[in-house]
Amino acid sequence: MPRSYTQRARADKTAQTRARILRAARELLPHADALGVEEIARRARVYAPTVFSHFGSKAGLLSALVDQVQGEAGLFAGFERVWQSPDGEAALRTMIEATFRFWQQAWTFVEFGLRVRRTDPELGARFDRLDRSRLGHLVVICRRLRQELRLRRGLTPAQAGRLAFALSTPYVYEALVVQGGTSAPAAERMVVDAVVGAVVRLDSRAAPSQAIDWARLGLKPPVT
Repeated sequence: MPRSYTQRARADKTAQTRARILRAARELLPHADALGVEEIARRARVYAPTVFSHFGSKAGLLSALVDQVQGEAGLFAGFERVWQSPDGEAALRTMIEATFRFWQQAWTFVEFGLRVRRTDPELGARFDRLDRSRLGHLVVICRRLRQELRLRRGLTPAQAGRLAFALSTPYVYEALVVQGGTSAPAAERMVVDAVVGAVVRLDSRAAPSQAIDWARLGLKPPVT
């Protein structure tokens, strides 16, 4: 048998096993209070060591789930629109819209994260990193607003970013949509307007630019 064919077959088998493990993990998320490797392995028809050989750790498995869920929910495409925005307010609005739509489209995964982050230190640390990444992006956007002289008086970019973060957490989505019965589009508009009203000077105007150097303002790749 040609070596290239054998390598291809092994790669296909590895990919299939990996996909089966991820599918089993996602099937458990709606009611799980932990990322139980033994149960995931049983559902995926593999041994627990196989899960670790593919993902390294529970945190590694979670990272793979995050990447898969974010891709399916369109979060990466949403972030691309953020960094193509012509001014700080447009970037802020697009960032909050993309975030809120992710809470909606990936709610099963997000709700799981809310349940386990305080009970599982390993997974909690990974969710904390995701929060720091989102907060960091909001601070970068607020630096742009300060550069445009549009940041609300008395706020530093760090304070404004933290405020925008607090007003757009999944707990806000849960309170408005899941528990409050507000439609997701209506809740999204409410949250976007609340964030913009909290950090942008209302007596200022947008300062569009053809090319914003976000990297110079501190933009870094998302952390997962």
